[in-house]
Amino acid sequence: MSIQTASSDLRAFAKKPLNRRSFLGFVGAGAAAATLAGCSTGTASTSGGLFSAEDIAGVIPNYYPVDFAVPDLVSVNGSTAGYLKLPTTLRKSVAKVPGAGGSYTALSPAWWTIPSSNNDYFKAVNKELGATIKFQVSDGNTYGEKIQAVLASPNNVPDMVVIPSWNLPPKFDQAVTSLFADLSPYLAGDKVKDYPNLANIPTDSWKYSVFQGKLFGLPYPGEVIQNAFFYRKDIFDELGLPLPTDAESFITILTEATDASKNRWGADDLWNAGQIMFGVPDKWTVADGKLVHKFETDQYREALDWLTRLFKSGAVHPDAMAGNDQQANSRYEAGNTLVKSDGVGGWAESLARVLPSNPGYNTQAMDFFAADGGDPTLYKGSPTNIFSFINKKADEKAIKEMLAVADFIAAPFGTAEYQLLNSGVQGTHYDLDANGAPVLNAKGQAEVTSTYSFLVHPPVVQAHVEYPQFVTDYCNWSARMSAFAADPVLYGVQIQEPAKFGSLGKPFDDLKADVANGRKELSALDGAIETWKSNGGNELRKFYQKYLDA
Repeated sequence: MSIQTASSDLRAFAKKPLNRRSFLGFVGAGAAAATLAGCSTGTASTSGGLFSAEDIAGVIPNYYPVDFAVPDLVSVNGSTAGYLKLPTTLRKSVAKVPGAGGSYTALSPAWWTIPSSNNDYFKAVNKELGATIKFQVSDGNTYGEKIQAVLASPNNVPDMVVIPSWNLPPKFDQAVTSLFADLSPYLAGDKVKDYPNLANIPTDSWKYSVFQGKLFGLPYPGEVIQNAFFYRKDIFDELGLPLPTDAESFITILTEATDASKNRWGADDLWNAGQIMFGVPDKWTVADGKLVHKFETDQYREALDWLTRLFKSGAVHPDAMAGNDQQANSRYEAGNTLVKSDGVGGWAESLARVLPSNPGYNTQAMDFFAADGGDPTLYKGSPTNIFSFINKKADEKAIKEMLAVADFIAAPFGTAEYQLLNSGVQGTHYDLDANGAPVLNAKGQAEVTSTYSFLVHPPVVQAHVEYPQFVTDYCNWSARMSAFAADPVLYGVQIQEPAKFGSLGKPFDDLKADVANGRKELSALDGAIETWKSNGGNELRKFYQKYLDA
């Protein structure tokens, strides 16, 4: 399985309890059903037609990196860079107030308590923007339905619309041209020089924001490695448990850790971990020049067999075996499970939730390994996890003002703009601790959210300066693991599947649960594959094969 869960350095996520298992751990789960990346080195496309790499290059911004703070932990092989402290002086990346007094509505999701629309954080940011962004915030758990309803009423589409990649609705590649503005005339090539912070966003993120051969989206970039096997190092050390080094020792160690009388189990559902260990492809792989779906591979079968043996060992928490993943974080943080698979953003979130009451809490990410103990096969995460779009009805003046506002919002770490967006106003929303790290107060926790950052985001870095040891651990782990990251087949540019294929993979989710729990034999996978082929799998293969051939 692809490492498709999205991640972020947004401090607001780490400060606020989410009403999901973990927003950042959840990101990739729906994304795969909605979109598949296109080819970054050959042709790129949507279902509306084939576009060459040259076509795509002609509509995206040129890349001009900016640097306002030198990272303490540099990027290696595309890994996440990290900062251990705030710069002594925060620099302004935008020379003048970007807005010209305009007022714009913006639809955005939230996985936390929705703050008042008239709070001091919004007021402070809008003042610096020189324009007013009026957010229409909707529950992130039902945001897909909200997006479909809004886009079905063209006259009611807000000025800016945030759409996570996993919430792109069916036939969006057709609707995008009629509802949203083509940003290519404003950002393509060197035109982006008018917006230096937007020019700092990686090229692959812009490629993935191209639909129907034109640039429509403003991107929220993803990280190269977006998922991890987390383990409770504090409890591993207490029990004297070694780290696993292959698939078999994984089961043995998790079984040894399990003691139901102490309400402690080795792990939660580790299906993602099993797929990574056995090198299950990112949706498609290529054999003899033809596409093979991951369901059809030996690796998928081996991963499912491993999961079944893990479940049978008794090392998996009963609630996880029953499919209750909503409480996975709670089980892990309480010490009821010792290993879980989650999005990398869940690491900092977990520290923020637990450390105040349990200073000895130590959650770490394992280094990945292959099932046989060799090097892992990892696939890069999506280059863009969230998009925002500008209403096509906006005139040129309004589009330029919204892009100037976006340039402010895309300011990277080390800037006054980044600090304002992520922590609010010093003395009002946060204070500095003894190490100079911003700590949100009660007002900050209630008001400061990631809402603006959903509109566009700078390249992701690890900037939780309030947790310097975490930043060190995270960036060193990311650097080690990024060395094994490869491009999935058809990586990096939007291709939206026809809607009729949307539920084609659902039976495999049900089958995984049935086989792992012993309700069906592993051999049931054979029949499921044949049904998948006849119900549209072979047709879907032909749909993607034309892009591979191109």
